[in-house]
Amino acid sequence: MGYRTILVGTDGSPTANVAQRAAVGLARDLGARLVLACAYDPPRIMKPMAEAFLEYAEGMARREGIEVEAVLDRGEPAEVLAFSAERMGVDLIVVGNRGMGSPSRFRLGSVPERVAHTAPCDVLIVDTTREGEVGGPGEREYDLFVAGTDGSGTATEACRVAFELAMQVGARVLLAYVGDPLVGAIRLEETLAGKPRGVRVATRSLVGDPAAEIVRLAADERADLVVVGNKGMSGARRFLGSVPNKVAHQSPTDVLIVRTADRSAADLQPGHGGIVELGGRRLAVFKGEDGALVALDPKCTHMGCTVDWNQTERTWDCPCHGSRFAVDGAVIQGPAKRSLEPADGRPGPAPAEEERVPATAEPAPPPAPRSAERIVVVGAGLTGASAAVALREEGFDGPVLLIGAEPLYPYERPPLSKAFLRGEASADDALVQPPSYWKDHAIDLMLGATVLSIDPAGRRVAVGGGEEVPYDKLLLATGARNRRFPIPGLDLPGIHGLRTLEDAARIRAEMAPGRRAVVAGAGFIGSEVAASLRARGVEVTVIDGGSVPLERVLGPEVGGVLAGIHRDHGVEFVFGDRVAGFEGDGRVERVLTAGGGSLSCDFVIMGVGVQPNVEEAQAAGLDVDNGVLVDELCRTSAEGIWAAGDVANHQHPVFGRVRTEHWQNAIRHGRAAARAMVGKGSPYDEVHWFWSDQYDQNLQYAGFHTGWDDLVIRGSLEERSFLAFYVQGGKVRAAVALNRGQELREAMDLIGSGAPLQAAER
Repeated sequence: MGYRTILVGTDGSPTANVAQRAAVGLARDLGARLVLACAYDPPRIMKPMAEAFLEYAEGMARREGIEVEAVLDRGEPAEVLAFSAERMGVDLIVVGNRGMGSPSRFRLGSVPERVAHTAPCDVLIVDTTREGEVGGPGEREYDLFVAGTDGSGTATEACRVAFELAMQVGARVLLAYVGDPLVGAIRLEETLAGKPRGVRVATRSLVGDPAAEIVRLAADERADLVVVGNKGMSGARRFLGSVPNKVAHQSPTDVLIVRTADRSAADLQPGHGGIVELGGRRLAVFKGEDGALVALDPKCTHMGCTVDWNQTERTWDCPCHGSRFAVDGAVIQGPAKRSLEPADGRPGPAPAEEERVPATAEPAPPPAPRSAERIVVVGAGLTGASAAVALREEGFDGPVLLIGAEPLYPYERPPLSKAFLRGEASADDALVQPPSYWKDHAIDLMLGATVLSIDPAGRRVAVGGGEEVPYDKLLLATGARNRRFPIPGLDLPGIHGLRTLEDAARIRAEMAPGRRAVVAGAGFIGSEVAASLRARGVEVTVIDGGSVPLERVLGPEVGGVLAGIHRDHGVEFVFGDRVAGFEGDGRVERVLTAGGGSLSCDFVIMGVGVQPNVEEAQAAGLDVDNGVLVDELCRTSAEGIWAAGDVANHQHPVFGRVRTEHWQNAIRHGRAAARAMVGKGSPYDEVHWFWSDQYDQNLQYAGFHTGWDDLVIRGSLEERSFLAFYVQGGKVRAAVALNRGQELREAMDLIGSGAPLQAAER
């Protein structure tokens, strides 16, 4: 599910204006294109009137920072909307509910009724009578969805859309089953199994008429949106007594009607893709120009959202966190790290024989190593693991050894401050690859092992326990560690850092509603941890030396927006101060500040930065300066040794010398080093990018900057929807977006080009 093109009609009426505001808000939150349509049908509406209505609606949208496309056509409004949606590839039509009649009728009289029954896509029917919706734009917020399930395909599809839209806008979902409670328990569990990680879902089992109970539940819980499938109301001649039709007419709030009927591989045009029914399963299917089908599991390998086809880029895109995959499922852009699975790559019925596509099965494991050259990777985090995977993908068939200090399979760290910390994801969800992958691809693991020294001349690595490991080529991916300052009382129980799964598990064990935590540091880790703690009901105070969160990186204007978001969720800040000591009787009870303050607490999280692990490299004679110095091909100053990831200070064609600690760089730099080690390298010129989810807000950053002459804002800091450019010497060095991730990704080319920011672009 990905609403990339949203269509809303206008006729100048108050109800149309409310629907427009809802459409503008969704387009802003989802990074979608907005199309405004107006039908003129003399003598009711003359063409000059329609043009004036469109001009007003365009102005309203553009004041919200939304670029729009206008459609003016002659005809009946519902027909114009349906025709425009079909012609322009619209994903969602937004209409007001004015004129919705009784659901017992056999006749479709109003525009929203006809659109709901004939639209070629999903339809959002906006309750234009809801109190408080007559004010300014951008005020409509979706916090709670209601979705029903009976185990059918149409209900499951509607619930999937509800889950993924909830993830995108930060809403909760109330999932209901109406019928036998014993059957309901099974159906609810089956439906929950398909939800993306991180979506907050509660369940209800009810008895009675399905439509009536869903409507009553939405009213009782003051829901903002009811999501239903369109089975039973597809086609204007259908009987109007179906569940979705009743809900659409009777719901006390907005209703999203998901088009679940009439989607199959036969509907796809050559050169197009889509999520369709194939062989009894919902799959991501691409139809080639010759009619051959490529079928993939549609779930993004990052958080489990369903991907959507992007015809412009000819890619599979995840609407939740921006991952992008090629037609064959290969990862083009993270945060996903694994390819989409081929349709035959997991248990379950396969497509019919005549529908199967050659060459989509999982590649066979590589043969036993043949090359005598041995590559050793020191550091089994995301960088080292990504490099080891890339070595095999690039065809290297020699011995590969991955050495890691932790006794765990390689895993990624972003979930530690978010989903894992909140208890919404397991440790297995963070694994870079399944445990079986390493054996299947002949990659040896030496876990729980500490590297003591490196001998570049003898090409050996000394490991704790007296073992010496020979290598022909060595990759240093030793990462970084938390800074530890000599603060009195720092060793008291209850004071935690956050770097490993074990750290996160300890903090998670401390979390309970009503407990008090002090977070030292308002950087990205401190801010994300504070948000996760508040989500679990912990009282949080954050202490930081700046005046706003992330002031050094984002500046006071953008940091001030983040401070407001945290305060809205109950976080208290102590700015312009720092931790000076800890006190407690056998366990931390108070944090003492340099300014003379005392903060009572039950536990503490230290988030005061990290430092690269360079000691062994420095002792071995490698050039070190804020990390191990490497060139554009990840080569260190020592022959046969490369470095990548958090520990590497690399040469970038746009930013110069850079050391970053971002998730994306860990993967991309590790893979770049692997290619260079096998003679396939090219200068590393990635535009660094990362994201941070805090509460229902999505912050994304691209580029690299340490200072700026000018801050150019597009959008609104007050509305918490903007794209900010950090300009230095006339060039955009970095950009940050709040709830405008798609716009940020579009700006990355501008950053990567190093071209001056023209006055017209400001």
